[in-house]
Amino acid sequence: MTEETLEGLDRRVIGLRRFDPIGPARSQIVIHSATAVAQRYYHGWATHLAAQGHRVFTYDYRGIGRSRQSGSLARDPTSMTDWMDDAALVQGVVSRRDRSVPLIAIGHSFGGQIATTLRPAADAIITVGAQGGYVGRFAFPQRLRLHAVMRALIPALVRSAGYLPGWAGLGEDLPPNVALQWARWCSSPEYFFSERPQLAQLMAQWSGPLLALSFTDDAYATLPNIRWLLDRFDNARIDHQHIDPADVAMTAIGHFGFFRRGSAGSLWSRVDRFLAALIRGEDARTADEREILADLQYGR
Repeated sequence: MTEETLEGLDRRVIGLRRFDPIGPARSQIVIHSATAVAQRYYHGWATHLAAQGHRVFTYDYRGIGRSRQSGSLARDPTSMTDWMDDAALVQGVVSRRDRSVPLIAIGHSFGGQIATTLRPAADAIITVGAQGGYVGRFAFPQRLRLHAVMRALIPALVRSAGYLPGWAGLGEDLPPNVALQWARWCSSPEYFFSERPQLAQLMAQWSGPLLALSFTDDAYATLPNIRWLLDRFDNARIDHQHIDPADVAMTAIGHFGFFRRGSAGSLWSRVDRFLAALIRGEDARTADEREILADLQYGR
C-alpha cells in the first residue's frame, strides 16, 4: 500500500492510498466511501482486490480522515456537493493513469449513490448498500425517529458544536455543511435531486454493467430506498442481489459487514466472479440467470 495525495479543486489536499497487484493490473478500481466513513475502513477489502490482480485506490472526501485540515472543523466549508467533486476528481485522475484496462467504481452507500453520475464514467460499477436516503420511505416507527434526527437533532448538534460530532453515531466528525445538506436531502422525497436535479440525467445515461449488493438486515439501506435508486439507472445492466445473511451462512451483515474480512468467503467471492467475467468480456450473471432474463424478455 502506498500513500498518495492529490490537490483538490480548492487546492486542498485529498489523501489517497494505492494498492498495487503483483504483476500487470487487470483493472483499476476506485472505492467511493460511505458518508462519515474514512478510507481506512476499506483497507482489508482493497488488499483483497489487489491480491486478485487489480490496482485499487481509496481516498477520503474533504473534511474526513487524511483529507481533513488542521484547525477547527466548524470552519470547514465543505458540502456533500463538494464530495461529489472529490469523487469525480479522483476517478478522473485514476482513469488517466492506465487507459489499457477497465475502470471500475465500487461505491458504498453514498459512494454507490453517486457512482453512475461521475465523469469520466466507469466501465462497470459495484454498489454495496446503496440507496436513496429519504427517511419517509422507512417503515413506521423508524420513519418518525429518522425525521426527528434529520430535522431537529442534526441541526441542533451543528449549532451547538459547530460541526456534527462522530460520537452522535455516524463515525467520523462531519463538516457542518456536509451534515446540514445531508439532513436536507434525507428529508426530501427526491433526496439529492431536490438540490442537484442534473444528477437524474447522468444516472439515466450510464449504460454499463452494475452489480448491486444489498442485505435484508441493513437498517440503513432498506428495500424501498434501494429500489428507488436502482429505478433511476435506466440504461444500466443491473444484477441486483438482495442477500439474507442466513443464505450465506452468516449471522449478520448490515450496512458495514460486507467489508469485514469475515465476509471474504461468503460475499467477496461474488464480486471476484463479477470482475473476472467482466475482464473476460462475458456477462457476469450465471447461465441460469441469463436464461431467466431471456424468458422474461420474450414473455415466456
